[in-house]
Amino acid sequence: MAFRISVVLILLGLCSDVFSYHLNMSCDSPTVLGATINCTTSVIDDSDNLASGNFRYTWITDFLHVGKRVIETGPTDTWNITYDMSLNNAGTFVVRVEVCELIMLGIICSSVGSMGNILIVTDTLNGKIVTTQSKTERDTFVSVAEPLQNIISLKSADRDFISGAPTVLSYWFVDCIYYGITTDFRYDHNFTKPNESHYIEALVMADFTPIPPPTTQAPSTTTTTTTTTTIKPTSLRLPNNTAPVNSTTPQRIKRDAAATPEPTGTRNNTSKIKMWQNGTLVPYNVSFPYICNNTNVAMDDKKRYGYFHKSVKTKAPISGINISGTNWLRYGELLDLNVKCSGSDQMSHCVLFKPGIYNVTGNETCRNYEPLNVCDFPIKRFLMVEEKNTIVIIIKNDVSIKVSSVTVTVYKVKPQAQLSVIVVPVAFSLVAVVTIVFGVAYYLQNRSRIIVEVADFDFGQQYTDMEYKTFKERLRDSIVNAFTRDPSTSEAPNWPPGHKYGSMT
Repeated sequence: MAFRISVVLILLGLCSDVFSYHLNMSCDSPTVLGATINCTTSVIDDSDNLASGNFRYTWITDFLHVGKRVIETGPTDTWNITYDMSLNNAGTFVVRVEVCELIMLGIICSSVGSMGNILIVTDTLNGKIVTTQSKTERDTFVSVAEPLQNIISLKSADRDFISGAPTVLSYWFVDCIYYGITTDFRYDHNFTKPNESHYIEALVMADFTPIPPPTTQAPSTTTTTTTTTTIKPTSLRLPNNTAPVNSTTPQRIKRDAAATPEPTGTRNNTSKIKMWQNGTLVPYNVSFPYICNNTNVAMDDKKRYGYFHKSVKTKAPISGINISGTNWLRYGELLDLNVKCSGSDQMSHCVLFKPGIYNVTGNETCRNYEPLNVCDFPIKRFLMVEEKNTIVIIIKNDVSIKVSSVTVTVYKVKPQAQLSVIVVPVAFSLVAVVTIVFGVAYYLQNRSRIIVEVADFDFGQQYTDMEYKTFKERLRDSIVNAFTRDPSTSEAPNWPPGHKYGSMT
């Protein structure tokens, strides 16, 4: 007997040395009182995978009338804990689980470990308002260019819990203005002015009061009348600057304020809530719990409420992008474009240069964006590639992103000699040739007319009439000759032999 016990202990030691486990535990807390909380525990081996084998799970909690749960199953187990609203109150509770591994054909259960979790049970429904535009979730900033879709996203346990309620209504408020009710947790609203802050509130009421059956009056000998107690739906009155609730959705109801079921409470003449009536804001003297800083708390065992709120800021999207500049550039010329646009602040931009012709998809992004105080910025760059280039410009702000492009063509001009370098030398050469030709022709034509007489002076001979005379003597002789000379004489003067000229030819 002692030998068998020793063998078992040895096997237990070997198993504990070979396998090393740890536990993962998760619970979908917080949940509303009355809903079912799901707690799941998994056994993980040293390879971060689900362990193999069978395990025993022992669950315990400090909720009243819940007790504990023991089950033998695989490496994962889930305990669905339902809390009775009549026996428990909202608060913080603890759930624990102890896990051991079944070995030796289930005879021995080797301890793996234990784990606990804190459960938060609330009086109100748990969730949040999710705001979306064009299937994009908006956190704080919303665009004024399209409707804002407000959707109440409940915790799965809370949503399953109120799915059994006969009546579930959502009351919607924007800046303490009542806009009506819906039944699908959704409301669409238009904001038209940028750079404003708004406060969206929603009150969900799940009424578990059974709907009374139709009552039939006892038949009489004269007439038979059947009366049904229902609420007649009418149209919801909305202001002119507000998008109406979508009436094409079958699950959505539109009701007039006078016919709207009021949540638990009384009429309050000092309420801050208003509503649109015939295009004018008028007080709506109904007390809504939690709405518009109301300190009233809803207390009704047959109803469960959920209060959700969210602050948003409106902004104008990027629009009116204008790109100016020359998109045909000579090789080596500087690209100089200017981009302008409009939109709300907190803008940034980036520029991408794509070779060739690029088709913009709208999904382009950049690693780094440059902030813009004003949407007016230049684009300057040398494009050294002799081909077409696409300039992709991305501009964004908190509510939009715009992608634009422009194609720039870079061309190269072949160098050519200037016209003056050719014309001027040719012209002067022609003038010189013409001048020479005309000069030669003129000389050949007129050389026969030129006779050159050569004076033949013989200074060795002496003439008597060439004696030296004074000026007075010559003057006197000239006067005498003038009065004594015969005017009819036509003979040529008798020149001395030495005064005659000979021919040049």
